[in-house]
Order: sequence, then C-alpha cells, then structure tokens
Amino acid sequence: MALSPAERAYIYDSLVSPQVARTDSRKPTQFRPLKATCSFLPNSNGSSRISTVDGLECITSVKASVLRTNNIDELIQVDVDIQGQRDDSDLCVGISSVLSRALTSNMDRSKLRLTDKYSFQLFIDVVVLSIPVDFQTSSYTLYSLISLASMGCYLALRSTKLPLLVSTTNDKEVEEEPTFSDDWESCVDLIPNDSDALPTLMFVVGIVGNNVIADPSLEEQQVAESGMCIGYNKGNIAAPVQSVSLSTVDGRGFSEKALLRSFDLVRQMGSAVTNALDTIAAQNPGEVEAAF
Repeated sequence: MALSPAERAYIYDSLVSPQVARTDSRKPTQFRPLKATCSFLPNSNGSSRISTVDGLECITSVKASVLRTNNIDELIQVDVDIQGQRDDSDLCVGISSVLSRALTSNMDRSKLRLTDKYSFQLFIDVVVLSIPVDFQTSSYTLYSLISLASMGCYLALRSTKLPLLVSTTNDKEVEEEPTFSDDWESCVDLIPNDSDALPTLMFVVGIVGNNVIADPSLEEQQVAESGMCIGYNKGNIAAPVQSVSLSTVDGRGFSEKALLRSFDLVRQMGSAVTNALDTIAAQNPGEVEAAF
C-alpha cells in the first residue's frame, strides 16, 4: 500500500523524533508477534512452521541423505519456493543465497561426517505459503522473508534428529555402507543443547535519521532512509552483513552512530528471539505453538 505525501511525512516525523512512535505502537527494539511450531512433519528429520500477524507464513523441512563425501559439493543445500514465484526468480534465488551463506558460516560440519567415506547431506526446503498482495511488489517482501525464513531454518535445524550410526566409522580398508539403529528413540540431535555452533539468524533494521527500529513494517520501510540486513549468532554480529535499500526515498546513507546502534539493536533482539526459538525446539514434537 503506497503512502500519500502527508502520511509519509507524518510517519517519518514520528520515527525520526527523540521519542520514537511507531505505526503499530511497538518499541524500537520490539519484534512483530510471531507464531511458531516445530517437528510436525513425520517424514522430515526436522521441520518448522512460522507465521507473522501480517499474513506471511512459511514451512521449513530438513532432510538428511547419506552420500559418499567425495560426491558432495555442499553439505547443506537450501531451496526456497514461494507461492506465485518461479523457482529461478530473483526473490527465490536471492533468499536462497543469503540463507546458504548464513547457515554454512557457523555449522559444525563434523556432525555431518559419518565415516571416512560417507557423510550426511542436508536438504533444507523453505516453502512460503502466502504473500499478502500489498507485499508482492515491495522490497519489504524480500527482507521480511529473509528474516522469517532464517528463523524457520534455525528452528527446523534445532529440532533435527539424525539416526544413530551402529556400524564402524573406519571404512578406509573395508567397502561397507553405514548402518543405523532401527530404534528412533536412540537418535541424536544435529545441534546438541550445549553446542557452540548454532545457525545464524538474519534480522532487518530500518534506519531513520539517527534512530534505528527493529523489524520495520511495510509503512515504516517506505519512509526509511536506509536499512541493514544483519546476521546474529550467540550474542555476536555474524556474516552476512549488508546495507539494503528499503524504499524509494532519497537514500542519504547512515552515520557510524546509526550503524553501531543497529548492531546493538540486533544483539538485543537476537537474544530474545533465540531464547524463544530454543524454548520451542526443546518441547515435545508437534505440541508447541508460541508467540514472541
């Protein structure tokens, strides 16, 4: 929905003022309400479903395949499918690229190595079920979906279970395919609770003057002078980090002060979102739905 000049001026003045007033009454550090659940797809090693109050919704599935290590180009393959978009569209390819960089930058690849010759390869499929009409021609769609999809991937990977290997890990001299336990109760977590190698989350920050706002809405992005797409991992800023253009407003860039504020904002927001996602992943499969 395009804003009139009067609406644009009003929202801009509200966001640039010392006491930031957002269109939906959120605090500058507050994320939109989200609903999420995990481990509900029986044929996947891990899965999640996450949606926003705006109507955006995506399902993420993680499946593991056993292949010879020398036949695997990438241990993690990310594929994004968006309703109404071609598989090779800029939107699908762009989100897949950002997610691939974010997820592979901090993953513990040793967890995927089975034997001297074999490894697990992870296939992460992100399916966006719906995009509201107002979003379909806006850059808001791209950056909102990156943030939403990264949280879906994080939750799906945190809930991913892998079968227990019962055959030998030393198969250099013997031609033997890996054998797994038939008891699914003995499966192992891809990412244990005490792991330091967590998936990277991606967040979008809007910059208006020297003020920064978390997860800007469609109206807020139309008046934002600039924005940042920032990775977060275990309390720290992580790659990829990139400047993004959220609107057609004359881009005046941003100051070093605004950049540092963006990093501080992501640290605060990332901690809250990570704790919420970890709480959901720790519950029994398919039984959790929480808003944060």
